[in-house]
Amino acid sequence: MRGEMKKWTILTVAACVAIALVANSCGPKETTVREGIPWLNDLTQGIAEAKAHDKPLMVSFGATWCPWCKAMDDSTFRDPEVIQKAGQFLAVRIDVDKQGDIANKYNANARKYNGVGIPNVLFMTAEEQRLLHAIGYRGPGTFLAVMDSALALYRQ
Repeated sequence: MRGEMKKWTILTVAACVAIALVANSCGPKETTVREGIPWLNDLTQGIAEAKAHDKPLMVSFGATWCPWCKAMDDSTFRDPEVIQKAGQFLAVRIDVDKQGDIANKYNANARKYNGVGIPNVLFMTAEEQRLLHAIGYRGPGTFLAVMDSALALYRQ
C-alpha cells in the first residue's frame, strides 16, 4: 500500500509540473520593449529640426532588399550605446528606392544606381555641409567611433 501511495504522489507531482509548464507557455509573455533610434523619413523636416535643436544630422541610406542594411538594423542600430549617442544627432532614414532623388543628390545611392553603395550614413550640418560619410556595414563599436568623429567635426 505504501509503494502505491508513493507512486501516486510522484505521478501527481509530475502532472502538476506538466500542467504548470503548459499553462506558462500558453499565457501572456512579458516582453522587454527596447526603444530604438527615432528615425525621421523626411530629410527636409530633419534639416529644419536639426536647425531648431542645433544638432548635426545622421542620414542613413539603405534599402529593404539590402542584406547589409538589415544587418546594421539588427545589430548596430539596436545597440544601446549607439541608440543613446544617436540622441545627439537628428536621425533621418532614406530608402534609396523610394527616395532616389535625395540619395542621388548626396551620392548615397546603391551601386546599382551609380552611387557609393549601401548601407551608408552621411553626417552633415543643418546647412548640408558634409562632416563624414561612412560607407558600408559598421558594427556597433566601429559605428560609435564614427559617431564620435562626426560630433568632433561638428563642434569645430
